[in-house]
Amino acid sequence: MLKYLNDQTEINNRPSLSACMIVKNEEKFLAQCLTSIKNAVDEIIIVDTGSTDKTIEIAQSFGAKVYHHPWKNSFSEARNHSLRYATCDWILQIDADETLEHADIPLLHKLIGENSYNALFVAIYSELPGGRSKHYYTRVFRRGKAFFEGIVHNQLIFEGVSFQSEVRFYHYGYNLSEQEMQKKFKRTGDLLRQQLVESPDNLFIMTNLIRNYRNEFNFHKVIELGEKGLKLSESQTDYDSINQRQRIHIDLVYALINTSQLDKAEEICSEAIKENHNSLDLLFVMGEILMRKKKFNDALIYFKKYLIIKDRENKKPAFNLSIVDAYYYEHKAYDNIGVCYEKQNLLDEAEIAYKKAIDLNNKEPQYYANLAQLYITQNYMDKAEDIATTAINMGIANDSVYLLTGKIQSLQKKPHNAINILRQLINRNNNNISASIFIINLFIQTNQLKEAEDTAKAIISSNPDHLGLRCLMERIKYKNGDQDSAIKFIRTTLDANPSNGSVLHDLGNLCIEIEKYHIAIELLEKYLHISPLDVTTITNIATCYARLGKLRSALIGFQTVLTIDPTCTYALQNLEILNRRLKILPD
Repeated sequence: MLKYLNDQTEINNRPSLSACMIVKNEEKFLAQCLTSIKNAVDEIIIVDTGSTDKTIEIAQSFGAKVYHHPWKNSFSEARNHSLRYATCDWILQIDADETLEHADIPLLHKLIGENSYNALFVAIYSELPGGRSKHYYTRVFRRGKAFFEGIVHNQLIFEGVSFQSEVRFYHYGYNLSEQEMQKKFKRTGDLLRQQLVESPDNLFIMTNLIRNYRNEFNFHKVIELGEKGLKLSESQTDYDSINQRQRIHIDLVYALINTSQLDKAEEICSEAIKENHNSLDLLFVMGEILMRKKKFNDALIYFKKYLIIKDRENKKPAFNLSIVDAYYYEHKAYDNIGVCYEKQNLLDEAEIAYKKAIDLNNKEPQYYANLAQLYITQNYMDKAEDIATTAINMGIANDSVYLLTGKIQSLQKKPHNAINILRQLINRNNNNISASIFIINLFIQTNQLKEAEDTAKAIISSNPDHLGLRCLMERIKYKNGDQDSAIKFIRTTLDANPSNGSVLHDLGNLCIEIEKYHIAIELLEKYLHISPLDVTTITNIATCYARLGKLRSALIGFQTVLTIDPTCTYALQNLEILNRRLKILPD
């Protein structure tokens, strides 16, 4: 293979190229990496720092020159060691969990034929659980003109000038299992903390440690170190410091969101946008902040601006030394736009946005769930069933999709179909309490009381304090003829002076089931003092009044529901029935 490439080098009259890598236990990714570069380079240099798996065997099968070097707690030390073995004119540095875009090999060969620069920036696309990020980094450089610095998140120090290319690398090392990622973050964090002790005011180290804390969900440390980093960078106006400051802003804002400090998050994000008004990351996260604050129209402005800037970027990529986390978040932006439209009752616009999100990423189950829920709201049950079933048949459905499918079947008066769907969900996740509650209710509805009791006992055994499940068990007892147990249970629970307001909600609904409508109204009206806009509770109170024959009170209740949620199908249907009944009653 290498002889053939050397012959091709002479034919193409281009400089030669060495791939330099450091590895340790990389059997998972190494073969795909070496496959991607084997036709691009003239030699493969691998420095192994202690592999115990099949890494060396895989490397040798590709004709790589393998050298052994002990790990000395420094990525730069190991990388610089690999450079010493290279013999070609240029070096391509790549990690085992990366690949080179095959279509870009001719461009790469053309670029290393130029003499006006010593280093090439390439575009690195990192696969993330929710999308793909992009950043530029110097990965191709003239041999003897560069070296690495820093024990982790090392930087290439090179002589002369660089050239910004769009040669594409793909990075897969951030899309691993949670256990693998936490191990990786722990290793990286330990090295960064060591560096920061040695250089406490180094903004680059601080910025990377802040990101590592964010990845570990240690948001209090992100806030503590982020605020320090912003103060440190206030007076620094060089390009690198401005870049690090932007990264700190983004991580700090996410930490504030995750600690429910939305006002502060909005304030800091707004200041950051003034410094960089076209940042995809900042525009996207500002939209998320405003969504959480229920400022849906304002959120739409930021998500739409994100899409405009991203469309411009797609047509003409802009060189940016910052990591752009939200680089491929168009699908998320459209889904969020759908939510914003739906919250403003602009249902046609919401449908278009949700469909666009699915078109851009048809593997994200939540987009199907959102669209199905929208169709349920509009009483388009066939459409809702089609979209939910599509996700299930594709094998991508999450718990939400299964629950919605069960809801759809139930609303279509197909309780047995709903039970089958929920059984599938429980088989996937037997700890899903919502699914268990739903299927127990369906068993009761279809008079399968033995199945209801067995299911309730099984789930209660692992959730003995769950009031909703205990209420269901009392409902089953009532259906089995025990008229006193539920009343005794309600009194005992209330006598304990529960501090959780949701107790009133659950007990009130149980009273409806055992036909104690006066008590239900009393409890649910108390619950409304806690959640005055709870549409379901207002609906249930109106239903109680209707069953007690107090039709005008029921009418007021259903009218109140429709002022909060004009699309509530149950309220619309009952309001129509009540109006007809009231017309035939004497004044």
